[in-house]
Amino acid sequence: MTTPIDERAIALTGAGRPLTWYVDEQAQSGTWREELVPPQISGLARPITVFRAPRRTNLIAYDWHGDAQTFCPPMWWDLAIGSGACGLGCRACFLMLTHRIRRDPMRHLLYDNVDDFVRAAERWLQVPDRRWQHTLGVGIDRSDSLLYEGITGHVRQLAPLFASAKANPQRCKLILLTKSANTHYLSEIAEADRKQVVVSFSLNPQMIADCWEGVWEDGSPIPPSVERRLEAARYAQELGYEVRVRVDPILTPAGWEDAYADFVRQVQRAGVQFRYWTLGTYREKNAQLLSWAQRWGLPAMDWQPDEADLVQDGTHRHLSEERRIAIYTTVTKHIRAVFSKARVNLCKETHTVRKAMPHACKADCNCLV
Repeated sequence: MTTPIDERAIALTGAGRPLTWYVDEQAQSGTWREELVPPQISGLARPITVFRAPRRTNLIAYDWHGDAQTFCPPMWWDLAIGSGACGLGCRACFLMLTHRIRRDPMRHLLYDNVDDFVRAAERWLQVPDRRWQHTLGVGIDRSDSLLYEGITGHVRQLAPLFASAKANPQRCKLILLTKSANTHYLSEIAEADRKQVVVSFSLNPQMIADCWEGVWEDGSPIPPSVERRLEAARYAQELGYEVRVRVDPILTPAGWEDAYADFVRQVQRAGVQFRYWTLGTYREKNAQLLSWAQRWGLPAMDWQPDEADLVQDGTHRHLSEERRIAIYTTVTKHIRAVFSKARVNLCKETHTVRKAMPHACKADCNCLV
């Protein structure tokens, strides 16, 4: 059982029904089926449960995540391999607000019609106006790219496709993003087929990760340790993959500056050379995010910004511009002190903040070429 708090099953919606009514209805009708994922497949300490079902439409999703104020280049698409929070239990996952009662954050909906996704990728690569700058993510905003690779095999099937000059004439990149340590699956991809795959990792100092990532019932972390993830990043690097890191959300509890300085040195000791460092501070689409986490029975974050300190700015509620600029400046200073030529950029940030950060003027963020 992976649910931290069983009380979520009796939490009520506004209509007086159990919070889980929609999810339960899909399972009871046979529309979704439950499946246990063992530790030897997920790489986690304990089994986790997912739902399986086919996805019929929009196998490749496209959204522009920016607006007139917020920079997010409309150059990337996402293979919709799953739906809802990925099952690692992160307590500030934006997907809880996106799906609300329609997805259980501890039981990910993982689509099982894998061959249809491959055919969708084939068609995507052959679109007449496809450009080399366009990228395809593997569940970047909808799942975890490698947590379920042992079941689905998406990356192992897609890598040869993206490596083929005939199938991929514009040489578009396949972008992964993971909190897992499952890069051992990538060793099964032929060396010649690895160049068009980018392997990026969602990382923070362990102290910061512990503030908001998922925990088992006994309070121990669900995702692999940051140390294990860095070992996995080094392994991917040694296999010849381009590796990147997304440090997001940056949180600022007491001692945060030293934590980020230590984290950068930890990356150096691990022997990892991330091509891009993409930074983001804590942000919400609206003020209901953490209340939905609470309704689903997830523990409160160990540290979070005061609600009074969050202001609407572009597409999200953030800390003030002044505070975000100060945070980015500090973390960038620590990165550049160790990796002097590091390419640092910001995720879903406003043009005003980006202009205040000279290093962030180019579109070198995680999802792009």
